[in-house]
Amino acid sequence: MTDTQDWLEWCRGCAEDPTSPSDLTLNSLAMLTGQDKRACAAIAACWQLYASSDEDGNSAAIGAIKLLMGGMQPKCRLFVRELIPYALGWSDRDRLWAKVQQAAAR
Repeated sequence: MTDTQDWLEWCRGCAEDPTSPSDLTLNSLAMLTGQDKRACAAIAACWQLYASSDEDGNSAAIGAIKLLMGGMQPKCRLFVRELIPYALGWSDRDRLWAKVQQAAAR
């Protein structure tokens, strides 16, 4: 991620890159509604908060992500998982997804 690259550009780049470990495709980007996009923007900011915070900040970020997921279409919640490496790293994706996955199942 760069300071000037927003989360949607980053996701599009992952979807277009055949070597990316991301599960995103250009079709998955098309299913985002305006509300889903706003929730994803907030979730991307929460992952950035998590990446640069202490334990209290981490806990607050995870809690906020869980709440924001409720405002997304269930089929779009895969973006929550795929946005983890936007702020952190690919190796963090599965570990952190486990912290919010229960909310995604609702």
